[in-house]
Amino acid sequence: MFELGDLTVRYPRHDAAGDGGARTAIGAEAAIGLEIFPTELADHLAPPRDRLPGDAARHHPDTGPARHIEPLAAVARAGDPVPEPFAGVRTLRRTATTAALRLRAQRATTTDTGTETTTDTGTEIVTELSDGQGLLVVHRLTHRPGDPFIRIRTRAANEGDRPFALDLISSFTLGGITPFAADDAPGRLVVHRIRSAWSAEARLVSATAEQLHLERPWVNIGTVAERFGAPGSMPAAGWMPWLAVEDTEAGVVWGVQLAAGGPWQLELLRSRDGLAIGGGPADHDFGHWRRTLSPGESYEAPEAVVTAVHGDLDALCARLTRAWAGHPRPGPERTSSLPAMFNEYATTWGNPTHDRILALADRLQSSGVRYFVIDCGWFSEPGEDWGRSHGDWTPSAERFPHGLAETARQLRERGFVPGLWWEPETTGELSRAYKDASRHIAYDGVPVHVSARRFLDLRRPEVAEPLLDRMTALLSEGGFGYLKIDYNAHLGPGDDGEGLRELTAASRGFIARLSARLPDLVIENCAGGGHRIDPAYAALTAVSSGSDAFEAREAPAIAAGLQRVLLPRQSLVWATVRADDSDAALVYKLAAGFLGRICLSGDPDRLDERQWALVREALDLYGRAAPLIDDGTTRQGGTRGAALRNAVGWQSVVRLSPDGRRALVVLHAFADPDESLSVTLPDEGVKAGVGSGADRGAAWTLDAWLLADGTGALSLAGDRLRWQRPPEWSGAVALLSR
Repeated sequence: MFELGDLTVRYPRHDAAGDGGARTAIGAEAAIGLEIFPTELADHLAPPRDRLPGDAARHHPDTGPARHIEPLAAVARAGDPVPEPFAGVRTLRRTATTAALRLRAQRATTTDTGTETTTDTGTEIVTELSDGQGLLVVHRLTHRPGDPFIRIRTRAANEGDRPFALDLISSFTLGGITPFAADDAPGRLVVHRIRSAWSAEARLVSATAEQLHLERPWVNIGTVAERFGAPGSMPAAGWMPWLAVEDTEAGVVWGVQLAAGGPWQLELLRSRDGLAIGGGPADHDFGHWRRTLSPGESYEAPEAVVTAVHGDLDALCARLTRAWAGHPRPGPERTSSLPAMFNEYATTWGNPTHDRILALADRLQSSGVRYFVIDCGWFSEPGEDWGRSHGDWTPSAERFPHGLAETARQLRERGFVPGLWWEPETTGELSRAYKDASRHIAYDGVPVHVSARRFLDLRRPEVAEPLLDRMTALLSEGGFGYLKIDYNAHLGPGDDGEGLRELTAASRGFIARLSARLPDLVIENCAGGGHRIDPAYAALTAVSSGSDAFEAREAPAIAAGLQRVLLPRQSLVWATVRADDSDAALVYKLAAGFLGRICLSGDPDRLDERQWALVREALDLYGRAAPLIDDGTTRQGGTRGAALRNAVGWQSVVRLSPDGRRALVVLHAFADPDESLSVTLPDEGVKAGVGSGADRGAAWTLDAWLLADGTGALSLAGDRLRWQRPPEWSGAVALLSR
């Protein structure tokens, strides 16, 4: 057992000298498992019951223990026997190879986790397992002082003298949920997951274990499982690689975020009393994945960040997203200024021209906008579909008669950092590049065609290097300081799931090499909006496109949901302003931008002076709020239900500074909001002893706000911020201090 920060990590083992009490669900002795819980609740652990109660269980021949040790790693070889009769197809974790894994060694060491200015030492626990048939599994758990989470990596290696194929290798497994119940915790376990779709990203869905059909069988036979994930090239298509389980009686939430990068899966399993969660690359059943290891070869699964918290879901999300906050900031941005940006896509809809861009730039001067992004269409001729003509990457002489570099130069003259859109991984069917089938991905010898596109095989240097050279040259020539990398079609696994993982790894490698060539380039990761919101991609870029909800009324709800899985400082939120917007509509859109990195679009040059003054007011306030957006913790509230498109009620997002002295409150009223909305300002910073003694009990002050005329009034009473008489589809922003 290890205490790592405020978490206790324990590795339960089977005691061969005992009565055989700790066994896997398929009857074999479990070598070792992994469980975590908040250390402060160590005295509240409940000893598990020994046997199942009731006549039926007592009379059945299987009278084994009510709880077992879930193996901390799961592996399946191709052709593995499945000893358990009902696990086939539902999960690959119940195989003979997993059952055969035995503990070879375990060691805990200190590691140097310091930086140039610190000398921190962390803890690394390495567990080695072997099946006795040439398979070595190395499970590596690491923790750095101050981190409220642990990181887990799992590697499989071939120590034998002949090759074998793997159909499954887990990144992590966490068992024993919940250790605060002696039985199977009926009615108290809630599973939280996050669904995602185009312009409907980050929808939280919650269900009890019973609703997901994860109740234990009446005797110790069989496993029930729920497997979900994303088997294609967009790791956030369908689901986000994120999972949480809440014990509502103990007030504890366990959670994991997987740095998937490519096809992935997460699973919930129950064989006996304890619930288990696990995940990693999409397996052979789910994602067609298979990897053959020759003697001496190894394969490492993606990293998983795992934690538990005595608190609520917001507290858990703060812990998981903090795991990525500790990474170096990608790109040249090292400050918390979070400058506003403008992207002309929702202005020209893929038809940018030199004159229109400069007219927009003239209006945006001295507004606080730093980045001006020229989006898709700069390469297509007028009247041509940009989504079918990309791939040759030659700027249109008709759109940019003086050259694209000249347009970028004039943007710089006006004080902007020019940006450019690119979709490097695909080619449109009207381009010359599309016609060379040999450069593209093919399944069964046929090039894959999706949404008028083919997919370049960036694993091959002869394909990737010329494209990298072209991008480097054009971006350098124009002095572009911002790049939006898009990806607008979904590649499925075909007949080789491992090939798809190699392709997504090549995609990330391409971005990394471009960054190395152009270290001052700020890169935005986009995939039809948020289809690549995943830690493996987010670690490479300064900005991630949260959604394509350019001016949809559900944009605030999407942006709020994204804060559960993505740092707000990286989450791009569109605020598309129109000349026919009322003041209330403008503030509703602009307030959503405070939930991440605000990106203006639309028609700022066509707003009247009153409208433009309101936009300028919002941008000024955004500049003051930027440090809180950059670094803080989020608390969400309100009465909005699950609906995004037809939201009812209201939502609040409170962003609290680390010292507890400042707060940003973003409010949105949807259909039929309450007559008066009330938000309690959190006190985490003071409770944690971060603030000075003078802060304790100090009154809050309303320093600045954004509110359209006729949309109610904000007032502050103690620790409660009230918004009285908000009309439907209106927004408000408040900046407070104490």
